[in-house]
Amino acid sequence: MPRQTIGLKRCIKLLVMTFVFCFCTGYSFASDWRTVAKGIEYQDLGSNLMNPWSHIYVFRIDPKKNKLDIVLASELSREHASVDEFSQYSKALITLNGGFFDRQFHPLGLRVSNQKQYNPLKRISWWGVFYMKNGKPHIGTHRSYPRSNAVDFALQSGPRLIIDGNIPSLKPGVAERSAIGITKKGNVVILVTDNTPMTTTTLANLMKPPPLACIDALNLDGGSSSQLKANMKNLELSVHGFSRVSDAILVKPRI
Repeated sequence: MPRQTIGLKRCIKLLVMTFVFCFCTGYSFASDWRTVAKGIEYQDLGSNLMNPWSHIYVFRIDPKKNKLDIVLASELSREHASVDEFSQYSKALITLNGGFFDRQFHPLGLRVSNQKQYNPLKRISWWGVFYMKNGKPHIGTHRSYPRSNAVDFALQSGPRLIIDGNIPSLKPGVAERSAIGITKKGNVVILVTDNTPMTTTTLANLMKPPPLACIDALNLDGGSSSQLKANMKNLELSVHGFSRVSDAILVKPRI
């Protein structure tokens, strides 16, 4: 959906909080990963912040042990749905909001599930495509995306937050965020904020150093669309959004 705007007073308050966040932590978080399922680790980076209601929920996923996919609202015979509803339908371990959509809840950009394309690629230079090919994660441009039956899952969104270890010039704007990234070891990182709005630059600077250590990262639909549901034996977690969405990213165990 279109990016959410925030009132001037709240924006100033959030920018001050972001400055304090950057100054006090220097993005130097303890590596407190906790295994919550086979090939899935979790931590809340928000526990390092001054606001007790602030959360930055992060999952590190081994794609050799878990499969990423996407589900569209049309599979639920709906125009839109909440992540809770997508989670209940899919029985996924983790369900996260996907990419952008228009006012009629039509997905914007590429969507591929089980090697089948459900929505076409958009030629937007500053967007990126996250895709799984031969069991390995990739993030590239619309030009570099391989039109191949070997692509199991793909989702287009933007902007790209980290490109080959470098943070590009990003536009300002404070909002709740959700993102997906890739580490040097080939693990997938999923992130969602809760009561912790930030700019895309802040998000990129959070995802680049340890403990996340992403070499590539992609911003997903944020603002009121940011929402997540984790349903595992060792962790149950819900981040409720204020909007329904057109699709969701799923993490399921490989059989």
